[in-house]
Amino acid sequence: MRRHFLVLLFLTLPLAAQEIDPTRIAAHMRFLSSDLLEGRGTATRGYRIAAEYVATQLEALGVEPGAGASWFQDVPFRKVIPVPEQSTITITSLSPITLMYGDGFAATGVPSRADARAEGAVVYVGYGITAPSEKHDDYAGVDVRGKIVAYFSGAPKTFSNDVRAHYSSSSFKLENAAKHGAIGTLSLRTPLDEMRVAWPRVVRQYKLGGMNWLESDGTPHASFPEIGASASLSRDGLETLFRQSPVPLKQIVEELEARHPKALELPVRASMHIVSVQENVKSPNVVGLFRGSDPKLRDEYVVYSAHLDHLGISDPVDGDSINNGALDNASGIASILEIARAFAQAKTRPKRSVLFLATTGEEKGLRGADYFANNPTVPLRSIVANINVDEILMFHPVKDVVPIGGEHSTLGDVAAGVAKRMGLIMSPDPAPEEVVFVRSDQYPFVKRGVPAIYVGAGYKAVDPKYDIVTELLKWDETIYHTPKDDMLQPMDFTVGAQVAKFNYLVGVEVANAPERPHWKKGDFFGEMFGSQR
Repeated sequence: MRRHFLVLLFLTLPLAAQEIDPTRIAAHMRFLSSDLLEGRGTATRGYRIAAEYVATQLEALGVEPGAGASWFQDVPFRKVIPVPEQSTITITSLSPITLMYGDGFAATGVPSRADARAEGAVVYVGYGITAPSEKHDDYAGVDVRGKIVAYFSGAPKTFSNDVRAHYSSSSFKLENAAKHGAIGTLSLRTPLDEMRVAWPRVVRQYKLGGMNWLESDGTPHASFPEIGASASLSRDGLETLFRQSPVPLKQIVEELEARHPKALELPVRASMHIVSVQENVKSPNVVGLFRGSDPKLRDEYVVYSAHLDHLGISDPVDGDSINNGALDNASGIASILEIARAFAQAKTRPKRSVLFLATTGEEKGLRGADYFANNPTVPLRSIVANINVDEILMFHPVKDVVPIGGEHSTLGDVAAGVAKRMGLIMSPDPAPEEVVFVRSDQYPFVKRGVPAIYVGAGYKAVDPKYDIVTELLKWDETIYHTPKDDMLQPMDFTVGAQVAKFNYLVGVEVANAPERPHWKKGDFFGEMFGSQR
């Protein structure tokens, strides 16, 4: 019975979807994660080679340039690289204690100034969140004007998963601190953070520096120049900050985990000095256009996105300094190239047009996608949906998918229909504390009011002897954002093909539907951002 059902299902899928090939996904990944591309760091030669590769692959399929007459939308960046040996933070209570870069703190620097400084009293403000819809304000009862604020990562567990993700965003917290008059920020790591990500990995990534895209007047976007300096503290730095606190650090953490953090003026002053080297650079998004067939609907667009960049070259891990980024995110780029092939080989063109977007600067804070969402190559109001593909974890064949963000719009209904057709289960996010919804390229589209979804491989193995959740957590701890994310790790490329097929079918449904996707009534993100289009 099951076998007959699968044969029938196979016959009802579009022919092009059947032809998505795991060996082609593997081949794309092998080239993109080669040592020769040196980790595809934003604004590097290796990244530019990867961009040319994606453009030529799309061109060979009959896709047209999607950035005017060009394949490339150049993104202007302010690149900021910290100078660790010249950067310090001094905490003064009974006597001054100086924290050194790498041991007590890490920082990238401030894009508006190479010599960043902030000095003042320190106020602890819980998670650093003001969320009227959740009746939560960590700044209630304290005045932080002209002071440095210290806050923990994350957001209260009482918030729903994606609302929690929104308020966990570091850019939101920085903006909120600026609105309250703070002049500096200290980001604190929770015990869960310390378990998930070892401090040396945090330092290694901070040393790679940061980037902000530049407005037309040369101003770094979303840089909040009123914040003089920002840094993240290690466990030693955290304990130093709270050493003279009237409330013990243990109690502070307990209150945080009990979802009742209380703001507190600490009896300390901090002097922050972060030195960086700065440079204006450019790095392109790659944009391809597959024109729709309907005379009216062809001027509306479904955008497939995946980030092309990775971390580039970093401090070595076990002697290897090239962060190849095979799963993160050569897998996503390979997927959208196969999706483009499926559209090109289908017997009929979709009614709406399709944009294929390979973004730069995702690892610098979703910068390339944010630039595109704010400077789209087609009118913003004509973009009906974003389908993002990031980090397809190909451990073992699975019988489920995870539709991140699907519950917020009718895209989730489309995904549910495709899952039913493919005989797959729709599973919830297995790790909501990772706040994936704000950590990949779908989020800049959401902030511009575009319904978006990010569908990844699930965690229910076809073979029940495999515990994929445990493997996922181990991968996060030992391989994610390290040079070990290469083609030598065990992978099953049929999983990548399954996710690509799923995302292709979602896009076909959206591209041919009479109505464009819309936010669910009363949805948090629809209410907050939907009016922008």
